[in-house]
Amino acid sequence: MDGILKPAAGLPLPAGAWRRAAWLALALMATPAIAGVPVAVDVGHYLDKPGATSAYGITEFEYNHALAGVIAARLTTAGTPVRLIGHRGEMADLRARPREAEAAGAGFFLSVHHDSVKEVYLQPWVWQGRPLRHAEGFAGFSLFVSRLNPRLDESLACASAIGAALRRAGLPVATHHGVSSEGVARPWADEANGVYFYDNLVVLKTATVPAVLLEAGVIINRDEERALATPERRALTADAVLDGLQRCGVAAAP
Repeated sequence: MDGILKPAAGLPLPAGAWRRAAWLALALMATPAIAGVPVAVDVGHYLDKPGATSAYGITEFEYNHALAGVIAARLTTAGTPVRLIGHRGEMADLRARPREAEAAGAGFFLSVHHDSVKEVYLQPWVWQGRPLRHAEGFAGFSLFVSRLNPRLDESLACASAIGAALRRAGLPVATHHGVSSEGVARPWADEANGVYFYDNLVVLKTATVPAVLLEAGVIINRDEERALATPERRALTADAVLDGLQRCGVAAAP
């Protein structure tokens, strides 16, 4: 792949939003993490349904797998135990993912993904003789929380903290998720830090621990895909995830 990547073996805004904002401000004053409680790092999608295909023909699952591994290693090195979920590519039952995490004692659930765009924006092109599709003008990270998760306040606090860390690292917020592919409005939870409400995401709404889904970047954008495939970008993203989880009290403080 010419150095890009080698293939790997809505609901209304709650009336109490002002209370949540106040809670968030307090939560971001890093509280001590619970010693020994793992963070579940979920590899989005699975081998039989590997998600989006990138501009250069790589499946999203491969990108998710690679980045989840870097995030897991970074958290572990910093003293936070990790439980990897779905890393073998076998977990077709999305509800089983948070159940497995919670059975392992995880106190937080992070699902790792890479982004695409609506079909209408995709344009054909050919890469190394292979017909593929790409889209320009879409880039950046986004995070999602579900208002059906019983630990919404904590989920939002950590999503905002991760988003703020990604912004400090120089990454832009993806703004193309305001309306779903079905035409359903998807409201902001924290616009400044790239957090949306996405209530019906199974892994978020069925988790009983705080849960966040991260879209690390847009792999259908040819330039951003090149960046997302590099060790430097993965390390930067992992550092931001660690920083955010430390600030919201999930990961061990340095």
